[in-house]
Amino acid sequence: MGDIAQAAGLTRPTLYVAFPDKERIFTAVVEKMIADKLAEIREGLLRRKTLKEKLCFACNAWAVDGYKLIQAHPDAADMFDLGFKSVCAGYDEFAKLLADILDEPLKKSEHHLSSGRVARTIVFAMKGFKDTATSGDELCEMIAVHLTLVAAAIEPKSLPRKG
Repeated sequence: MGDIAQAAGLTRPTLYVAFPDKERIFTAVVEKMIADKLAEIREGLLRRKTLKEKLCFACNAWAVDGYKLIQAHPDAADMFDLGFKSVCAGYDEFAKLLADILDEPLKKSEHHLSSGRVARTIVFAMKGFKDTATSGDELCEMIAVHLTLVAAAIEPKSLPRKG
């Protein structure tokens, strides 16, 4: 706590007024990171047109950036443990964002699936990809394959035709 107070330019007692323990600081940091990431994704979505582009952008921004952070700083892995309430809440918010992207295309599709259920499967597929990927590039590839199939299933006309 002393190192954190010093880095923040605060006295230790002042830091304890706002954050009584390390877990509260950790929670605040994670919540800020998640809020910033979701805002970045929402802004970036405005520049994407197709369902596949939107899904790929959102999922890569969400999963790959965190994966690369953990690869560079292995101690950061604790920050993304689904046991922490703030991380679970972040995944829920990301799933809602995906559901918003999926809602209209799913309504137009022949599938009778809720956007929330499809979003949840994407979120937890990405979790599995992060757990098994051996590199950031492999993670990107797994996400791309998965989302190409999801988008093609929802909008079959979006699948590129062979010559």
